[in-house]
Amino acid sequence: MRFAPHLLILAGLALSAPAEARQADDPIRFLLWPVEDVRAISGGLNLKSAGIATGAAAGIWLMSRHDESLTDWANDLESNRGLRLAQEFGHARVVRPTLGVLLVGRMMTGNTRSQDASFTALESVILANLVTNSLKSVFGRARPWENRGSGSFSPFSGHRSMPSGHATTAFASLTPFALYYGGIVGGGLFLLATTTAFSRMATNAHWFSDVVAGSLIGFSTGWVLTRRHVAAGRVTVRPGPASLAVTVSLNRPRP
Repeated sequence: MRFAPHLLILAGLALSAPAEARQADDPIRFLLWPVEDVRAISGGLNLKSAGIATGAAAGIWLMSRHDESLTDWANDLESNRGLRLAQEFGHARVVRPTLGVLLVGRMMTGNTRSQDASFTALESVILANLVTNSLKSVFGRARPWENRGSGSFSPFSGHRSMPSGHATTAFASLTPFALYYGGIVGGGLFLLATTTAFSRMATNAHWFSDVVAGSLIGFSTGWVLTRRHVAAGRVTVRPGPASLAVTVSLNRPRP
């Protein structure tokens, strides 16, 4: 089953949290965080973020000059079983429900760190997939196995090579866990995400620049959301005025 490797690794992380992380918190934060995140992201679009995006795009364009040679080199490892297994961590249709199941399971415990990591990963995958799928249509790049060359771009043509969805999903789902848990565990998760991205070159599904673009989208989404959620603090619910059922207070994240 495709669920198995994801659940085994992520559930292992959740169960390994130290005792001090096991404390009750109100789940209403998971309703407020996405709203705050969308507002912050839309409000944070400025010259600085545009400059960063432009610089990243320029770097990816320079890397694309080596697409064919690097992809051909990676093809030599196509039969590697480890790389084929790593691809499972990039299947969005598997990763999203897996994270949902994990989140529901962790909500039955008092482990707030694993709850927050699971929710952040799920939100990260959803948002990053929206960005990547939109760009796939815009770029309309042909995949390596289509034998059209690395320079084949035809917007809205149905070709969907760039960016890599698997690389996006792997980094978007694993980055939050890597940052919440840190240390050797975090390093191992980043290595797993990198392996997943590389596997898409080895199977001739993507060019080198495709997986770099997808990895950057997934990592940056996971990093921004984790930073916000860690800084957001605790949500508290207390009795409110007669006209309201509750009054919600949220420590706003640092800018």
